[in-house]
Amino acid sequence: MKSLSSSSLCSLLFFTLCITLIAQTANAKHALMGQVCGQALQEKVACMSILRSDPRILHAKNYRQFAELVLQLGLKKAIAGQNFLKGIAAVNKSPAIVQCANFDYDGVVGSFKSAIGELESDAQTASYDAKVAGDGPDTCERGLAAEHIVNPAISGLNREILLLSNIAFIATDKLD
Repeated sequence: MKSLSSSSLCSLLFFTLCITLIAQTANAKHALMGQVCGQALQEKVACMSILRSDPRILHAKNYRQFAELVLQLGLKKAIAGQNFLKGIAAVNKSPAIVQCANFDYDGVVGSFKSAIGELESDAQTASYDAKVAGDGPDTCERGLAAEHIVNPAISGLNREILLLSNIAFIATDKLD
């Protein structure tokens, strides 16, 4: 067997060290997501999936940045969800759907915006606002149930926003 020269050995050791550092950095970044999603109980798989939809979240360097990115994702999805609901409400004049599209999701969007605005100055209030963002989808679902409306797309949206509210609450709660 041919022996390695000292320069080859140094190169091999350097390469191994670089790979190890890259792997540790990747694991540390995923650790934030894993810690938060681990607290989401039965929603861990859905939590990981929704957070992977925004690659910036995977690269968050700390909980503050992670929380801000999750809140921004929540706001983006809440606005898109509200627009989706308004489209349905324009066709289906059901009071429950109109309530979801306007009042309920106005609250969701407002809560995520408020949480983002409070994040730097008052993490506790940001955490509260993140949790309150989940009230809109919950109220929307109850309204749909009261009118015996079964709409898987709306229910799926509500579950997603509720999950984002919960994830954002967990993430911002770690800032105290």
